Amino acid sequence: MPIPMRIDKVTNGDPTLFILPDFKKLDNLGEKLELYLDFKSFFTIGINNLIEFAKKKYSEDNIRTLKEVTIRKWLDKSLDIVAKIPDLIDALTFLISEFLILYSNIEKKGLTYNSENYRLELIQYCDNMILYFREKIEQNSFKIQTKGELQNVKLYVERKKKYHPQITSIDIIDAKTNRSKKMFFVPYLIYDDLLDCFFYDKKILTEEKKTLNYINLRDFNKIIIKKSDNDNSSGKSFNLKDLKLNDN
Repeated sequence: MPIPMRIDKVTNGDPTLFILPDFKKLDNLGEKLELYLDFKSFFTIGINNLIEFAKKKYSEDNIRTLKEVTIRKWLDKSLDIVAKIPDLIDALTFLISEFLILYSNIEKKGLTYNSENYRLELIQYCDNMILYFREKIEQNSFKIQTKGELQNVKLYVERKKKYHPQITSIDIIDAKTNRSKKMFFVPYLIYDDLLDCFFYDKKILTEEKKTLNYINLRDFNKIIIKKSDNDNSSGKSFNLKDLKLNDN
């Protein structure tokens, strides 16, 4: 699906906070479905795709190549910062969980790509995600962790029937210096962008009545594996710094 990508961080060499899912919940779901997510492959592919997309957009906008030193600076800084944002952890965990369930349903039913039932399964997945992020926005409450304590903040302030997204600050720890600093972001925009993505996908699936060419689940066999002893499929020992990314 098309996903919102914050590429200005990559092109400026400023750090991106990578959100990790609840590995225990995903491993438990994997036990039930007899499917496992290869976390190393999952994040390696995702980050490499972000880098390639950033390089492409930078080249289009600036008519020059994004410097490798800038990409390395961004990545090194990003891997050094950590923070806990409970609601984003939950959202990513839910998104991945629902996708694993979708994959499992299609595999068990033996559905073929471009079949009507395959398309309907994808629509149901989109509906589940739309409902989830709609409810998150309607609740207008977002959990963050500040100074070791959970805190609820508002996503937006409503004035004259219009939403005004709120800027939220969180504590970021630099693993190298063990010092904390504030990072500012707008949670509402994250939910809203994801909601737009799933509405877009559903529109194509329902109005044009065709399967999206980028959701052939067979292509996900690289990151979703059937019952295996592969250590990469467990989040217990996963560490972002262990990833082997493409040479940029």
